[in-house]
Amino acid sequence: MLRIAICDDEIAYAEKLELIVDALFKEQKTETEIFVYNDPKLLTRDHFHNEFRLIFLDIDMPEISGIKLASMLRASKSKASLIFVSSHSHFVFETFRYSPFRFVRKDWLDKELPEAIQAFCSEVLNKKPMVRLILDDKKIITENAEEIIYFFSLRHDIYYLTPNGTKMLYTREYTMEKLEKMFLQHGFLRIHKTYLVNYRYIYQIGRFSVSLI
Repeated sequence: MLRIAICDDEIAYAEKLELIVDALFKEQKTETEIFVYNDPKLLTRDHFHNEFRLIFLDIDMPEISGIKLASMLRASKSKASLIFVSSHSHFVFETFRYSPFRFVRKDWLDKELPEAIQAFCSEVLNKKPMVRLILDDKKIITENAEEIIYFFSLRHDIYYLTPNGTKMLYTREYTMEKLEKMFLQHGFLRIHKTYLVNYRYIYQIGRFSVSLI
């Protein structure tokens, strides 16, 4: 579930934006949980309790502007993606210091918002974890870590399996211990000294066996 916050002091506009954002993410087949705020202080309180993944910010708000709020979020080391939605396009360059994902003009909402959300889904949510591996012929290949089913060692050689078949790694470069450390962040489990398995493909773990999908 993608947690989203929308902050705009104009209540009617914030609610309108909520409906549009929800519809656009549904087109991208992405489930969302959207929270609407008219007070930036309430947003920061909730965000620090349970971080939002994406935040839409108006710029011209009383007390705390959208730019000030972005500054506070970045100072707190928040990794939330920011999309500014504003009528004040002359602020666009000032927002760059906070690394926003997009700046959407309210007058161009129908054109710019769909592009921003489509890009967010493809570039951020669906970003593929690519890894570089050296094959036995010393050829360097790039693989999507999520498509590697498992690594296995046979005698002194190490192989890995994908839906496209089995490939052999360059033996002098890898050990199962090294691969275990490399792929820990990608969800691989060392189920045996000779097998390192992608948890996405594990269907059932028994006392003496592991079943794959």
